[in-house]
Amino acid sequence: MKTITSEEMAVLDINCEYFGLSRHQLMENAGKGLAEEIIKRFEPCKAVIFAGLGNNGGDAFVCARFLKDFDVEVFLLGRGKDIKTEIAKRNFEILKRAGYRITEVRDEIPEFEADIIIDGMLGTGVKGRLRGIYAKAVELINESKAFKIAVDVPTGLNPDTGEFELCVKADLTVTFHKPKPGLLMAKDVVGEIVVKDIGIPKSFENLAGVGDVKKVYKRFESGHKGVHGRIAVIGGIGYTGAVALTSLACYYAGADLVTTLVPKDVKDVVASFSPNLIVRELDLSDLNGLNEFMKKYHVAVLGMGVERSDEFTDFVEEFLKLENVKKVVLDASAITDDIPEDVECIMTPHAGEFKRVFGEPTVENVMKVAKETNSVILLKGKEDVITDGERVRFNRTGNAGMTVGGTGDVLAGITGAFFALNDAFWSASAGAFVNGLAGELCFEKKGYNFTAVDLLEKIPIAIKRCLEFI
Repeated sequence: MKTITSEEMAVLDINCEYFGLSRHQLMENAGKGLAEEIIKRFEPCKAVIFAGLGNNGGDAFVCARFLKDFDVEVFLLGRGKDIKTEIAKRNFEILKRAGYRITEVRDEIPEFEADIIIDGMLGTGVKGRLRGIYAKAVELINESKAFKIAVDVPTGLNPDTGEFELCVKADLTVTFHKPKPGLLMAKDVVGEIVVKDIGIPKSFENLAGVGDVKKVYKRFESGHKGVHGRIAVIGGIGYTGAVALTSLACYYAGADLVTTLVPKDVKDVVASFSPNLIVRELDLSDLNGLNEFMKKYHVAVLGMGVERSDEFTDFVEEFLKLENVKKVVLDASAITDDIPEDVECIMTPHAGEFKRVFGEPTVENVMKVAKETNSVILLKGKEDVITDGERVRFNRTGNAGMTVGGTGDVLAGITGAFFALNDAFWSASAGAFVNGLAGELCFEKKGYNFTAVDLLEKIPIAIKRCLEFI
């Protein structure tokens, strides 16, 4: 049975909203689906809902409306004014206006009788050990002889690992879209598992969106210089502008410290592009020096502005073997089929570059190559393809103005910045989305005739839009 992690489901949930399928619709479908499963199994009887302050509680509120002939009572663990999301609050207010019996529980849970208990307390929102009123509620529910139904995930169960210290022992778990992996690892507490379709199109699971960016972009209020990413950009052997674009894109995408390594004869030229650039001399033969240098860096981004040569190909293969090289983004002339197993790698070819090294750039072949090389491939095109060989995502942001030179160099920088604090697959997906969205923002101002420098300036705005998306 195919599963989806809680984090992946959170990304999908946000992306559905972005693509026009609102979370309100998804909650309505989830609550109705839950009620359908109850009605299948029971004649009208007494049902008590234990609801939390998040969307798990919201699903249960919707369910209550569809249990029309049942005697429904709701225990809200907390205050109605503290419900965390607008959609859950809206469904709670509907129940209040409709006259449902609702008790806001702060300390002690009132005595009750029930034929059915619906656990809509936390779902996938478990963070560590249960405490306070939630722990009391779980103990009380488990002591009851009522039939216990968990909404999405039994409260207290880690949805991804199946681990728990204290959790609801359900007779039935009704989960949505796909089961979370933890459900399949804890069958003794989840009971019967029913997966309800809530109307998410299959293709949405494979589309890059704002949820991808929300997942990977990190900012720490107590952070210090370097904590948000230290990136080494290596290239400029033939063309000087490309490495400057990549390095600046790293900064615009949130990296703290970027060092650009280029040949001695172009060092001053590259440095002249911006006072933000830290430019150092690159000696391809000094692998020991580069290994020591990479101790301080999270990611190396290689290949921009490099004319193809056997010397550079040999350098890349030896560089990847260095002890302190852990994460790399390989672009243009750095793209290779020889990736060490202990290196986490993203390759960012366009169709021509992919064909030169690996053959036809079909989705099937891109997936095959990603698996064989143990890498993530971000194939640039009208519709970007991102795959690790098992999963695949497609990015549809961007426009025809992005055929201008340098936009791929910008993409490599954005991806490298995200990669510093995240895994390869999600960094590549978010990088493709932000790069294309920045291109769309350029189009709004300049039509198709913009440059890679224009694109740079739109990166922070694109990221801000994603983070502000509700």
